[in-house]
Amino acid sequence: MSTASQTSRGTRVPAAAARQRIEEAAARLLHRVPFRELTVDAVMAEAGLARTVFYRHFAGLAHLLVARLEDLREALTRAGDPLAPGYTEAVLRRAVEVFTEHGAILRAIDDAARRDADVEAAYREFTEWAIEATAQLFDLGIEAGNLQPFDTRNVARALTLLNRAYLLDALTGAEPQDSEVVLGTLMTVWTRTLRVES
Repeated sequence: MSTASQTSRGTRVPAAAARQRIEEAAARLLHRVPFRELTVDAVMAEAGLARTVFYRHFAGLAHLLVARLEDLREALTRAGDPLAPGYTEAVLRRAVEVFTEHGAILRAIDDAARRDADVEAAYREFTEWAIEATAQLFDLGIEAGNLQPFDTRNVARALTLLNRAYLLDALTGAEPQDSEVVLGTLMTVWTRTLRVES
């Protein structure tokens, strides 16, 4: 397999750099057009790479979105010690940051999941991962005596789905809300639901 790709002007680009250019070009375009209007030709023109390079990295536009879910999962896991004071705010702040930075991709994934079985399956798996990770954090909080016992799985499901819908609406729409207002709203919902101090 070639380790370099050719630009539309004939210059060689390392494979990792080409993939990054494709992902960044798609993200830029998704700020302007919905996923259903995105084309490989438009992405590659934006990336400045030959059309054939796209298929060295992705099977199609849906595959590009699925690949980004793993990057987003990694970004969401960096919030610190789950038993440390302020952890709830740190986790929610990280979610707001990820949705602010990657909102166009997340909106496209949410849109594509309604039309593409592969994206739907990956999105469902990503959502179940987030629910399970949240439930495990709640279990840790209960074990440490920081939370009163409750049905951690169902509360985790409700809060995770609420977060996803609210963050998509508040941060990726035509008029995104201020991220601190969004964070404050989520903190109110989470701290009152979990009965913890903010």
